[in-house]
Amino acid sequence: MLEAKFYETYYFCNVVHNVLQDQENFLRNLNDFYGDGRVFFLLQPFSKYSTFHRFIEFIVDDLSWENTSNVDLGKRQERIRETASFPYLTEYAKWDVLPIEQALEFHGITHESFITFLTRRGGNFLDCDEEDIHEYLVFLRDEGTFDTLVEHTVKEVFHVLFQNRELMLTFNVMVSDALKREKDEESSFVELNGIRRKDGKLKRKNIPKWVQRAVFFRDRGRCVLCDKDLSGILNAHNVENYDHIVPLAQYGLNDVSNIQLLCKECNQIAKKDGSAVTSRVYQSWYKYS
Repeated sequence: MLEAKFYETYYFCNVVHNVLQDQENFLRNLNDFYGDGRVFFLLQPFSKYSTFHRFIEFIVDDLSWENTSNVDLGKRQERIRETASFPYLTEYAKWDVLPIEQALEFHGITHESFITFLTRRGGNFLDCDEEDIHEYLVFLRDEGTFDTLVEHTVKEVFHVLFQNRELMLTFNVMVSDALKREKDEESSFVELNGIRRKDGKLKRKNIPKWVQRAVFFRDRGRCVLCDKDLSGILNAHNVENYDHIVPLAQYGLNDVSNIQLLCKECNQIAKKDGSAVTSRVYQSWYKYS
């Protein structure tokens, strides 16, 4: 089970969505995710910490660090000095608490506060600078606290965005394009023989039961293209097919984010040309009229 508190989760969801929808403006950043052979590290078949998890982590990690590094430290220190006669204001406004600390506190993740960190080093908040914040973030990283927060946030963001099949299509097209560009390249860091074919495309792997179960429940047991019931309750003869949204023939991934539920007929007809196809149609929670 996932205990989701949704602290800034939708903020990160929005960033992930916007980056995928406007990739041209983020090409330099995205290259750090999949470029220069990095895509070869994203090909492990059907990992529970999926390729899409790793993309979310790529964004959440960077933003969590950046949002704390870029706080207006001078303004916070000025506010504390201005209200020195009213210390309860600082306690209420939390001018001496960094964004990363607020997230850690919200999730109940044990950590050393920035104030304690400074005091232990013989410093204080009013005299600290950006280098102290950087060293605090490094400390949280070394302690594993930063990564614990990122991992939990990643799982919450995945929980929300996995339901958006069109976004899964966009993400998987992006990664498949990156893999296609590297089709003639080899990696000295990753063993690809059991994963990749000679033409650079990925070998077909059996889809694990946990992937089938996740996709079946996300798609409500219905074909995403024709809405045919595949639960076996209404018609025992309707056969469920687990389909790669971006086909392996188009450099698609063996990843839970790249699988959808189709009926046998749609899988053989709508996808027979090997195109990347999904649907924007979802079963609503209830009828509106």
